[in-house]
Amino acid sequence: ESPENLANSFVTSYTQALVDYPLETKMVTGAFLAVSGDAIAQSREDADYDKRRASSFMVFDMAYRALQHKLFPLIVQNCHGQYFLGMISVIPALAQLVTPEVTDSFAAMERTLASQLGIVPFMYYPVFFALTGVVQGLTVDGAVKRAQENFLPLMKRNLLFWIPVQFIQFGYVEENLQIPFLSVCGLCWTFILSVMAGSTKDYDEDEAPYCVTGMEDECELPDDLFPHEHPHARAEVEAKINAVLLKDDEMKLAENIDNKEEELVIR
Repeated sequence: ESPENLANSFVTSYTQALVDYPLETKMVTGAFLAVSGDAIAQSREDADYDKRRASSFMVFDMAYRALQHKLFPLIVQNCHGQYFLGMISVIPALAQLVTPEVTDSFAAMERTLASQLGIVPFMYYPVFFALTGVVQGLTVDGAVKRAQENFLPLMKRNLLFWIPVQFIQFGYVEENLQIPFLSVCGLCWTFILSVMAGSTKDYDEDEAPYCVTGMEDECELPDDLFPHEHPHARAEVEAKINAVLLKDDEMKLAENIDNKEEELVIR
């Protein structure tokens, strides 16, 4: 078959799947595109492909598409532009300019803001940081630190990216195609999300070994430990530490010899 016929056949089958299995189809679509977006982001990094990171994006996106499937009908049902119309009604000159098209635009904007200012900060990001952290094996403290550092930067980019996208979604896309539409747009967003906050490795590193003398196993003295001293100060300090430790060992050895001599005298 020609590519055009294959494309038409795929669209027809996919549309029918949305009718027959709406929730499952949306979840699988979101998962596939989320993994793809994360894979593109990981391809830019020097590290090996992180399967746990990819799995965390897949699980999170499936969960979020299921949430959207349940919440979007409620948003559409309760946001018809009435809030914006109520504000405009206090200015008679503006109220006279309202047309059905303007009302539809108001409805789309209300639904967009309900999603972006309601669902996203209070449900999307808490679930994202919690779920991806759990799947990637992040500790509670690490997950909290990751959320604190990334929430505001992500939220700013989220609003810039998703407000136009969701306005188009609610204003011009058929309801059964809205989540697949968001999933396709989400391919770009997942790339951004993965680049900015995809990996948890920087938030769950083991604590550095505790150093007392500087000579413990795995203890490394930082290069800038003596920033204002002579360049050879570090070496001198380490040499003094070694001398003290050596003297201590010699004293213990001498003590052991004395003890053995006393035992021989007694015998």
